[in-house]
Amino acid sequence: MGGNALQAASVRLPASRYRVVEQEAVQTLQQHFPGRRIEAVLAYADKPDFGDLDILVEDHGNYDPMQMAGALQASEVVRNGDVTSMGLPLAEGIFQVDLIQTPSASFDFAVRYFGLNDFGNLIGRIAHKFGAKFGHQGLLYPLRDPDNSSHLIAELCITTDFSTALDLLGYDAERYETMRITGQFRTLHDIFQYVVSSPYVNREIYLLDNRNHKARIRDAKRATYTAFLIWLEEQAEGVLPAYPWAEAGSRERQQQKQEFLESAFAEFPAFKQAYDQALAVNARRKQVRLQYNGSLAAEFTGLSGKPLGELMARVRNAFVDESAFEDFFITSSRETVKARFLQEAAAGQHGNKLKT
Repeated sequence: MGGNALQAASVRLPASRYRVVEQEAVQTLQQHFPGRRIEAVLAYADKPDFGDLDILVEDHGNYDPMQMAGALQASEVVRNGDVTSMGLPLAEGIFQVDLIQTPSASFDFAVRYFGLNDFGNLIGRIAHKFGAKFGHQGLLYPLRDPDNSSHLIAELCITTDFSTALDLLGYDAERYETMRITGQFRTLHDIFQYVVSSPYVNREIYLLDNRNHKARIRDAKRATYTAFLIWLEEQAEGVLPAYPWAEAGSRERQQQKQEFLESAFAEFPAFKQAYDQALAVNARRKQVRLQYNGSLAAEFTGLSGKPLGELMARVRNAFVDESAFEDFFITSSRETVKARFLQEAAAGQHGNKLKT
């Protein structure tokens, strides 16, 4: 993705030639791997040339990009996580093809997320302001510990339905699908106009100075993102929405995030159930840690270092399952817990003597 993953320089192809290469590559893969969904990502209609070809490949088991590289007679293969870049020999030179390994459950979402250049990334800014994550796997919610925001409890799926995700973020999903199907996303400006159609848009959320360091470095290198920033500057005052996003960490911002959560809960009861369950599991584990921790074990037994670590493992493994382990440390008194640690410490010492 981006056309620079290979050692060999990838040629750029004019749109007319690219369309032929795209069709032939997709058809070749579909013929060799008929049991998988294989689809090239959508480009805006008037894109003049291309530096690479992105193809999503459904992963429902036994995914082997090397076999696919063989089917395309690729000259070079570079694997990087879910993306496998390969050099496709053409008369013009080597052309980079990126195969994107995609789970079946999020395939439709990923096809739309990766399409239209930086469309998904730009839409994702609004999701981020609500505390959510709009990515190729769907609309997700990173749930953090209420008492420690640096601790990620779980990344929960709100939905893998692209249209519903757009609706939650204030977009007209039906309009998007119509434009997508009929080829109305002809230029970058058509994409930009749609991106700013949500009432939650505010040009400030896209400015590089308001992004974190990692995002700022990444998006500054994206030609489409830079073009979008220039386009924003060209829009007259009052033309674009200017949603009043509250300052990060403020009570008002928390209220904005909570309102989004309530909407998501109402739309997706399964998400609400997973949210509540994850919080309950986290709270239970925190209760356990109040009595099962190295500091207390050291205080009870006087052990430290490796012997202390071995004791902690022995105590944990002494229970028939995780539920029994947690129940014991949640319901037992401090004296009962101390006795358990001392018992296991003595058993460990006795075992060491027998070994010698």
